[in-house]
Amino acid sequence: MGELIYTFAAIASRFKNGKTSLLGMRRLAGTLHPHGVPITWLVSADSARVAANELTEWHDQFGDDVAVAPPELSIPPLNMSGSFAERCDRLAGYRGAIQQALPWAECRIASGHTDPEIVKMCAELGFEGLWGFCWEQIEVDQITDRGCPWGFYYMHPEDRLRPAEGRSVVALEWTARDLLKSFHSGNPTIYSTDPNDVARGSICAWDNIDYWKALADNYLRNTRYNEQVFLLQHQEAHETEIADGWRCYTEEDIRESLIMLDRFVAHIKPNVRMMTLADAVRAYREQNEKTASSYMLWEDSPTPPANPDFAWNTCPGPWPRTFLHYDTGAQMMFVEGQVQPQCIRNYGKTWDNLDFYAETHIPRARLIRNVQHTWSREIELEVDSPKAMPYGFALWGDYGLYQIGEAPGLVEGKILPRELLFLRYNLAPGINRFVVKLQGK
Repeated sequence: MGELIYTFAAIASRFKNGKTSLLGMRRLAGTLHPHGVPITWLVSADSARVAANELTEWHDQFGDDVAVAPPELSIPPLNMSGSFAERCDRLAGYRGAIQQALPWAECRIASGHTDPEIVKMCAELGFEGLWGFCWEQIEVDQITDRGCPWGFYYMHPEDRLRPAEGRSVVALEWTARDLLKSFHSGNPTIYSTDPNDVARGSICAWDNIDYWKALADNYLRNTRYNEQVFLLQHQEAHETEIADGWRCYTEEDIRESLIMLDRFVAHIKPNVRMMTLADAVRAYREQNEKTASSYMLWEDSPTPPANPDFAWNTCPGPWPRTFLHYDTGAQMMFVEGQVQPQCIRNYGKTWDNLDFYAETHIPRARLIRNVQHTWSREIELEVDSPKAMPYGFALWGDYGLYQIGEAPGLVEGKILPRELLFLRYNLAPGINRFVVKLQGK
């Protein structure tokens, strides 16, 4: 059984007329600190200076931390101008100004992940993590990250959305998503841990957070199959107050969001390890020499009908149980009962905003034989592929009495007891035949 690691981040970088969103910060702190949640505040140099007393007090009493939010890489994200060296110097300058205001701040995490050279910049400057990735998202807040993994992964230096083979800067999600609904609906921003989005979508409200509880329970169940599962949550400080320059919601909306956060953290608290972003990244780096493979079996959660003004052009489901996997070579999704993947995102391809690494033709799997002996099984599968590509099989059923034995060509395999047998291969062009032997435990 692995562990579920919970982190809470808050954008607190707004600064106008000598002020930052201190009221919103205090409201978030007052809601989360009583539950023992350390908050990671994403600050600018100006907001860090104005909120220095509060940030220092919360750091000393509750373990809060800060991360670097460069002005050019705010929300919506804009790319820095200038040469690589000039941009590195500016990012280092922002970190230095924050550390001048907060001498205790290590500033191991940065935000603003859309710059094409941001991985190299962070590595050059010694940042350990980069926050803000949005799984399956297209265009919202000018962010299109479809194709990247969920949770944490080491970023490839040449492509921030692709996992690296070895150690690198760690990518962190903006806020955790419902993997099943996000994938099948194509609208991941509705089905997330963002309090305003689920409220605007009318799928959570005030103390009715049944959907959020079901989402968290899916994450918790998947600690059966993974050493670490990360549940990241976020809320903007400036969206938790009304002020000149950043009025976003009404006081009623703000009260609702805080009640929802309070109820949600109370629900997950007994089953999670609470960390700052920096500590979570350190835990990931201590555990993994390369991007960890992820195995997520997700069950659909009933929701009220979504508000069509917010969820326009979105299929409401329900959808079948779905198994999702990624490793350094690919990301795959399988619907219950179907052996071949419904989607393959091939990290050997170049990313574009049409296919998002996806293979446009997925060959079908064929069963050649499935022979059961007294205390072993032998399964032979065939795939006729038009090209080389990563591939996987999800054999649904209870294989919990076995362990994977001889399996030539197997990249990796995993048995999810009482659920499925997952087999990961790489296909060559033409006929591919694979034999896997299962031995009784």
